[in-house]
Amino acid sequence: MPWLARLKRRFSPRLLRLGADGAQPLPGGGTAGVLALVGRELCLYLQVDASRVPTKQRAGFVALAVRRAAPFADPEHDILWMQQGQAAVWYWSHERARSLVALPGAGTRYRAEAVYRGEVPSEDTEQLLALDVVPVGGDAWTAGLEARVWRQGRLHASRWWPQLPDANAWQTFARGAGLDASQPRPQPVATSLREQPLSAGSQRLAFAGQLGTQLPLVAAALATLVTALLVWQIAGVARAASEVGSIEQRIDRLSARLEKIITARENADAAQVRIDTLLALRAPASQTRLLGEVKRLTPGVWQMMAWGQPSPEVLEVTLKMDNPDTAAIVAAWEGSPLLQEVAPATNSGPGQLTLQARLTPLREQAP
Repeated sequence: MPWLARLKRRFSPRLLRLGADGAQPLPGGGTAGVLALVGRELCLYLQVDASRVPTKQRAGFVALAVRRAAPFADPEHDILWMQQGQAAVWYWSHERARSLVALPGAGTRYRAEAVYRGEVPSEDTEQLLALDVVPVGGDAWTAGLEARVWRQGRLHASRWWPQLPDANAWQTFARGAGLDASQPRPQPVATSLREQPLSAGSQRLAFAGQLGTQLPLVAAALATLVTALLVWQIAGVARAASEVGSIEQRIDRLSARLEKIITARENADAAQVRIDTLLALRAPASQTRLLGEVKRLTPGVWQMMAWGQPSPEVLEVTLKMDNPDTAAIVAAWEGSPLLQEVAPATNSGPGQLTLQARLTPLREQAP
């Protein structure tokens, strides 16, 4: 219906994809503001366990975890909430995302492209998604590939490559994700953008859609149930009136007891959050162990010029060596159980190589 299409366009936002090549308009959007999808190549991934945090405090807990993990000072993030308080988080630099939009305004919303890709599987699996993009007025192209590892309804690991990873790259990712590195890489699956973001409740929605085919039978059953409830309530009105005074007294006594229980529970939850926050501050590895790991992994003849940690989760090392083989050193570091997301810095001087790596959290390290 033309009027329905016009109505949908009026109340849906204009779509932009923010990637390494800038902002790319996408088809299917409307005129109600702008929805900017931050490309997977601009995002880092983090899994956060918020199962022990009260529901109202989980958003703040995730934001704190992102600020601790981000290698930049202005992180912005998007969340896919999964089972049992587990959060899949994609985060990016606030300033970098807005620098790609020509005229950012109050009507512009920023979401991670990853939450509009793929499906939430019902069983453990490994996925390799080819991120298809169809820009306005152009041909379809692929914005890289994203690997996802699902375990027990949780997105256990995620990694992006600009092109199909070779065997070594896939094995490095597989080992970091706890997979059998000898197993072959899954075949890429072309994945277009979804109209709605991912939701851990998608399976329940599908069941609801199947239930819709039985609406007449469901309506009849509900009508019978409502009638029975009304008859039962009317029959009990007289008896309930005589017991109102007694019930009110019991309610007052129970309310006082429940108030004490609720207060104690809230205090216990707050103490648990503080304990978990302090435990999370523990260093993933000692300086001595990290020094030994760097010495063991780094090939060739080299001299350490600088050693530092811009944040507790990030290690930055400057090495002096003749004709450094950056790719070989990065690959060697990636094979360490203590280091992740190894990348060379762009400000290395002549004859020097500066590397940055994210330290593997204690909970992710193999025992």
